[in-house]
Amino acid sequence: MSLREQQPELEQEDDTTLAVTDSTLRRLDVAKGREKHLTEQVDKLERRLLEKEKELTGLQRELKNRSEAVGEIQRTFSWRVTKPLRAVRRLLSRP
Repeated sequence: MSLREQQPELEQEDDTTLAVTDSTLRRLDVAKGREKHLTEQVDKLERRLLEKEKELTGLQRELKNRSEAVGEIQRTFSWRVTKPLRAVRRLLSRP
């Protein structure tokens, strides 16, 4: 087969290769766009997670402070002395 006879086959292969390459590049562009979108979502979720972790830390600190305050109240003389009165009140308030 001469070079001229092979030329249409080569041109057809070039067209096929070009079409495959073009299709691949389009899919790559779509994938890059999706990757960018997903990266933005991950960044947004990471920021929200940090905010929630800070909020949780603050709430844990507040709970600890309140628990300590309740403990201090329960250790007072008046709280211990009035314990029997609170018990009687609970018994009387039951249906």
